[in-house]
Amino acid sequence: MTRFLMLILLLLTAGCSSTKDPGSASASGTSMVGNWTVSTTATSTGNLGSQCSQSCGPGSYQLMLIQSPCTVTTPVGTFSVQGPACFIANNNSGQGSISGTGIPSSVKSTSQGVLIGVPSDPVSSGATLNLVFVAGNRNGNFVKFTGSGTITNGVMAGTGSCSTSTPICDGVTGTFSGSKQ
Repeated sequence: MTRFLMLILLLLTAGCSSTKDPGSASASGTSMVGNWTVSTTATSTGNLGSQCSQSCGPGSYQLMLIQSPCTVTTPVGTFSVQGPACFIANNNSGQGSISGTGIPSSVKSTSQGVLIGVPSDPVSSGATLNLVFVAGNRNGNFVKFTGSGTITNGVMAGTGSCSTSTPICDGVTGTFSGSKQ
């Protein structure tokens, strides 16, 4: 009986001392919070307006994702993605950050951002992500792309297209890929 009780005590002690880093990319998944490098490609099948030529092309972005509600209000409108875990990177104060070659250098450019929704954080390998990318100017003109993809071991990839709510980029589709830094 004493040996049996000692074995149970030993098993309980070993189980209680186990720890795991929740922010790491492991068998439990990839944490979305942090720095990502993302590349995009674009193809056009429609007639693009001059505003789109500055913000609908391919690019390379550096994102600093932070936790966010799945619906956000920005200077150019309110945007939503399917979550329940959501993350944002934009150039508004205190909401992560976004920079890169895909951002228009025009002085009129005032708002770019991406909102990403995933089933959980950390994200299980092969899980689906939903995203909205928005680029706008101070005149209230903006383009909105919606997309979806997957995340596997710290790498995201997927496709997107211009939203019908922003006809300025009608006919533009593209792909994106990125990796956690």
